[in-house]
Amino acid sequence: MTPRLPAAGAAVHLVGAGGAGMRGLAVLLDHRGYRVTGCDRAPDRLTDLRDRGIRVETGHDAAHVEGMAAVIRSSAVPPDSPEIRAAVDAGIPVLRRAAALGAALNGGPLAGIAGTHGKTTITAMTGYACEAAGLDPTVMVGGHVGVWGGFARTGAGPAIVEADEYDRSFLELHPTVALVSSLEAEHLDIYGDFEGVRSAFTEFAGRADGGAGLIYCTDDEGARALGESLPGARAYGFDAGADYRIGSVSAPTGWRVEWADGAVDLHLRVHGRHNAQNAAGALAVAMALGADPVEAARGLASFPGVGRRLEILAIGGRLTIVDDYAHHPTEVAASIEALRAAFPGAFLEVVFQPHLYTRTRDFAAEFAVALAAADRAHVLPIYPAREEPIEGVSSALITVGAADHVAPIDRDAALALVEGPPPDASRVVAYMGAGDVTGIAHEAAGRAAGRRSE
Repeated sequence: MTPRLPAAGAAVHLVGAGGAGMRGLAVLLDHRGYRVTGCDRAPDRLTDLRDRGIRVETGHDAAHVEGMAAVIRSSAVPPDSPEIRAAVDAGIPVLRRAAALGAALNGGPLAGIAGTHGKTTITAMTGYACEAAGLDPTVMVGGHVGVWGGFARTGAGPAIVEADEYDRSFLELHPTVALVSSLEAEHLDIYGDFEGVRSAFTEFAGRADGGAGLIYCTDDEGARALGESLPGARAYGFDAGADYRIGSVSAPTGWRVEWADGAVDLHLRVHGRHNAQNAAGALAVAMALGADPVEAARGLASFPGVGRRLEILAIGGRLTIVDDYAHHPTEVAASIEALRAAFPGAFLEVVFQPHLYTRTRDFAAEFAVALAAADRAHVLPIYPAREEPIEGVSSALITVGAADHVAPIDRDAALALVEGPPPDASRVVAYMGAGDVTGIAHEAAGRAAGRRSE
C-alpha cells in the first residue's frame, strides 16, 4: 500500500533536504500548497529552495518537527536521527522520500525512468521533449537543470520521474510508462547479487500495464533480457530490430530515429553514442505520453545537458576542465568515449574518485579497464559516503596491476594538474565520480581561470 501524505496545506519537514531527490520533492510539495521546511548539514547552498521561501535549518534537532503533520527523510538519513526519533515519539508519520514521492504522483499519468546508468539524463531529456510538445510536465530529476533552476519542474501535465533503484526506492512508484536504460550489477550492498537487481527491475517494469508499458534499450544486455520477457514491451537503440531504431545522420551529434510509421532527425547538443540512446529513449517515452514527435525532437535539440554529466566547467588556452558523475565502470567507459568524440585529438586525462568501498571491491578490475581508455588516468582515495571502511579495500585495488598510465593521486596533485604553462596541444582534464570530487573540479576550474586572467 502506498503511504498517504497529509492534505495540502499541512506542515511537512524534510530531513536531509539537501539531497538532489529531496530538493525536487520539496519544490513539488511547495507547489502543491504544503508548508515545507527542512534541515541539512549545509543549507547555504540550497538557493533553489531559498528562492521559493522554503526554510532549511542547519543540522539536526528534535525541535524541527514540532507541529509537523508529516516528516520525510532521505535514505541517507539514519532512522535514529533526532528528528526521526522525536517524530516517532510524538506519533507524527515518517515517510521515506521515495514513499512520499509515490504518494504524491501515483494514480496519474507517470513515466518512471529507471536504469543502472543514464536515468538522470533521460529524465531531463524527456522533460525537455514533453515541454516543447506543450504537455506541461512535472519532472523530478537527480541532477541540476539550469533552465528549471534546480532539480524539478512543476506543471499540470504528466509526471516524469527519475526512478532510483538504490534502496529499492523505485518500487514505491506505479508508473503508467516505464523505461529501463540498462540493467547491470549495481548496489550489491543492497541487493546481494545481480539476480536481486534483476528481480527488482522486473517488478518495477511489470507495474507499467503489466509490462506492455515498458520501453527498454535493446543495446544493453540486461535491459534487453528484461524487455524480451515482457510481452508488448518496446525497444529502442542501434539494433536493427529495435522499435525505435537509431541511425547516424551527421556524426557526432546528428542522429535519425525511425519507427514503424515515422521518423525524425535529432540534432543534439550532447555528445556520445550513449546520449543518442538516451535521446531515443526520451523520444519514445514522450510519444507514449502523447507528444508530437517533431515537437519532441525540437525539445531534444535544445537540451544542453545536466549538471555533473560531462559538464564543461572551464575551457580556454587549449585546456578544458570537465566535471562528470560517472561512478560505475560502464559509465566511466561511456564518458571517456563521449569525450573522445567531443574533443577529437585532445590529450584526455581523467581523475577518478571511487565511490563506496563495496563498489570498489566489486568492480576494481572493471574500473581499471575502463580508465585505461584515457591517455592518462589518476585514482583518488575512496569516497566512503554512507559506508564504513572495509579491511583491505582501497583505491589501490584499481591501480595495482592496472595499465602503467593508471596511477594513484591525492587531492593536491589532482588540483595541480591544471597548473603550470599552457599545454602545447589540446588537453582535457575530466574529474569523475559521485563523491566530493566535484569540489576538486570546481576548484581546478577556478585556478585555471585565475591563471588566464594574470
